[in-house]
Amino acid sequence: MTTNRDLAITFSGGGNKSFYQLGLLRGWGARLLERVAAVAACSAGACVAALYLSGREDAVWSFWQERRRAVTRNFEWRRLLRGQRPTPHHEPIYRELLLVAFEYGGLERICSQPFPLFVLTALPPRWCPMPAAMLLGLGAHKLEHSLRPDLIHSTFAARIGFQALAFDARECRTGEDLADLILASSATPPFTSVGFYAGRRLLDGGIIDNTPAFLAERAPGVTRNLVLLTQPCVNHLTRQSNSRLYIAPAEPLQVKTWDYTRPHLLEATIARGELDAGRYAPLLDQFLGSTSSFKLIS
Repeated sequence: MTTNRDLAITFSGGGNKSFYQLGLLRGWGARLLERVAAVAACSAGACVAALYLSGREDAVWSFWQERRRAVTRNFEWRRLLRGQRPTPHHEPIYRELLLVAFEYGGLERICSQPFPLFVLTALPPRWCPMPAAMLLGLGAHKLEHSLRPDLIHSTFAARIGFQALAFDARECRTGEDLADLILASSATPPFTSVGFYAGRRLLDGGIIDNTPAFLAERAPGVTRNLVLLTQPCVNHLTRQSNSRLYIAPAEPLQVKTWDYTRPHLLEATIARGELDAGRYAPLLDQFLGSTSSFKLIS
């Protein structure tokens, strides 16, 4: 049966917490994909979206399990005091994981999707040196969320000059190219390198908005947006004007943002998403069956 493509899906960033979204997709993905008109993501949320669409989940999981065995500490703070990156393992493993996902037809499956996969990056203000830009963007993000603990969508960084740059992953011609884009969307110096894509030096898209629902809603045909969060909010399930449905874990996920030393916590995060896919299925049914007109929510 042919279904009109009217659905956007938004993936939030959150490091390993983003794999909660993979658990949700294991329960809902086949049903959702036939309706998707656009996908928007940033940071690790872009990794999860690309991984799912690549169809290479099992291969990537096997690779990660083996590759992480040599990592005994997630952070080496003494390296930071010496001016070195405190996570020397993170970026190489992240890139290698992405490249495994894009092998053996993975990239081709992503590029052949009938809908855009928008990946958000942040372009720092021209007046701000790159070493200070991450601190400025992160500080704006933290300040805004401390003032408004119930806030989901950030605005401070854009107000002080950070620009949102989004790219459709389908336009990437090689696995290295798409890996560069996702790494740029995840760039958080000094824990990673500054991102570089399309001739620009870029930072984590979460500086602009860690849940970039606005991107997908620009796509033609979108009338509703399924927004997948990675941490609880005050109203952990929020239905607004029948245009956005927010899904989030009711309790904080135990996995750390980047943790290579306790794989059982990542497995539990995915399992929690699978459990919630069943728990929230009636809410999703109601949302997908809604005929209310679309109204953009800021």
